[in-house]
Amino acid sequence: MSLIKQYLYQQQMSFVSKFTDSKTMNESELFQLKENYINHIIDGMDMDSLVTMAYDLLLDSYQDCTEEQMIEEIKDLYDEETLADLLPE
Repeated sequence: MSLIKQYLYQQQMSFVSKFTDSKTMNESELFQLKENYINHIIDGMDMDSLVTMAYDLLLDSYQDCTEEQMIEEIKDLYDEETLADLLPE
């Protein structure tokens, strides 16, 4: 490894170890890390993967809803006609 590459690698490892060796991130830095990671995950997904993830997350969030809660949600966000269209036959 050339001296320049070795120096840059050491600098990078020093920077990374600042955040991994001890808990030095404040709330803002941790939030930024989370946002960066989320964007990294999303950037690596194709449309089918994004749709599958959205479906799974929505299904999980509605899993414990009662019939009354679901009807209320649909009517609040849409309307009675949409509710009628979505009801099982």
